[in-house]
Amino acid sequence: MGSWSTKAPGLFIKIVFLGTLNAFALWAIPILLTHHTYLFAAYMAISTLVLDYVFLSRKRIAAKYIAPGVVLLILFQVYPALYTGYIAFTNYSTGHILDKAQALDVMISNSYQQPANGGIYPMKVATERTTNQLTLILKNPDGTYSAGNFRGLTALPSSAITVDAAGSVTSVQGFKVLTDTQVQAHIDALQSLHVPVGKGARIEVADFSTAQMTEPTLKYDPTTDRVTDIATGTLYHPNNNGSMVSNAGDELEPGWSTNVGWRNFTVVFTDARYRGPLGLVLGWTFAFAILVVGTTFFMGLFLALVLNHPKLRHKKLYRSLLIVPYAMPSVLSILVWAGMFNQDLGVINRIFGLSIPWLYDPWLAKIAILIVQLWLGTPYMFLIATGAIQALPNDIVEAAEVDGASGLQVFSKIKLPLVLLAMAPLLIASFAYNFSNFGAIYLLTGGGPTIISSGGIAGHTDILISYTYKLAFAAGKGSNYGLASAVSFLNFILVASISAYSFKKTKTAENLN
Repeated sequence: MGSWSTKAPGLFIKIVFLGTLNAFALWAIPILLTHHTYLFAAYMAISTLVLDYVFLSRKRIAAKYIAPGVVLLILFQVYPALYTGYIAFTNYSTGHILDKAQALDVMISNSYQQPANGGIYPMKVATERTTNQLTLILKNPDGTYSAGNFRGLTALPSSAITVDAAGSVTSVQGFKVLTDTQVQAHIDALQSLHVPVGKGARIEVADFSTAQMTEPTLKYDPTTDRVTDIATGTLYHPNNNGSMVSNAGDELEPGWSTNVGWRNFTVVFTDARYRGPLGLVLGWTFAFAILVVGTTFFMGLFLALVLNHPKLRHKKLYRSLLIVPYAMPSVLSILVWAGMFNQDLGVINRIFGLSIPWLYDPWLAKIAILIVQLWLGTPYMFLIATGAIQALPNDIVEAAEVDGASGLQVFSKIKLPLVLLAMAPLLIASFAYNFSNFGAIYLLTGGGPTIISSGGIAGHTDILISYTYKLAFAAGKGSNYGLASAVSFLNFILVASISAYSFKKTKTAENLN
């Protein structure tokens, strides 16, 4: 009885967890399949089966702790990284979002225009009484009436139509004529309702009371993979950038997403619009990460040494005050600092009676960023430095003092190397974090002031990640996700390489120690 009462809560939690997981999978997989997201549907099914197997087994103890984390790691870390790498080799951008079939459909659909000879029809909106299908009741030029929906036009006998004194249709046999209020409820469906009338022409809604015939000006031939302008006879053929272009260089929109190989990477390093700004951004990225880690480390270490002095009173109070910046949300702190650095209304300039353009001068903006990061990062470094200092063996320090070492020598020869060795992994992690610290830049300066030679895309305080963001949403005709992914891929390679090298050197130092 006691054994059952002990196991019951765990068993109940397991049943609830697996029941919820399987119910969610059964709900989500059909929806994913309906939207043709087969990869996610397969992953959902496989991961659910794996978790069921692990948690229903009595032997897979270690896997019970590891499997959920692995499932989430693949979904939220591995897949986005692989997908970003894939996008880097495509032209995925504004105007090149769809696949080829979808792009051609949109291209032809957008080419529909009203013919020169008119083609305007007085119209009433109705629904079929048997199927409730939305239908257009159209008055033809010869005075007869037709019902039109996605299946085409159907002639209506005059006996089926009732009109009022003004000639407006009031009822139709087999149909329910909608009021203006009811029509408004179907406005989205009406905009997509096209009545085919042959030879590619169609009738579509113009306003609440009229419809119009439209004809395509473009025609696609799948056998030759060419688009023809019906009016001029101009031929458009596909190029290697996912677009239909004429021999004169005219391009039809939209294009489609296609593989472009290493072109995005080539553009980054050869196109003057990106190569020059990228060099400046990359240099500041390294300087930013190194200076932030260096200044916060030494400030945190200095405060840790001061507050660790045995004769200092009220240590707990001072330590609590130093934690305040770390306890506050960083987003809020950065926005407050942005207000304080304001040239006209900022507290800093008003206190000293100055008018310094902190956020509008390239060098001053960088100094402002470093000051804010020093404020935000010092408490973290102070905490870990305090722990590292308190963990130092006292006998080594005492032996050095007995041998006549000065306080500076004890610090530089003993405490600092040992603290650096203990904190090395955290310093590497801090460097990697600041190398891609998007929020620190975006919230304070937005990457500005702008580098003029970049065409307004890059700024003097942009780091690689914020530059990538701007490339993704402000390059070319709009968003350029392929180019941004290429830069993001380079950012990943740099961070991974530097971190791997640093960890290797740290391991070597630990072995020597």
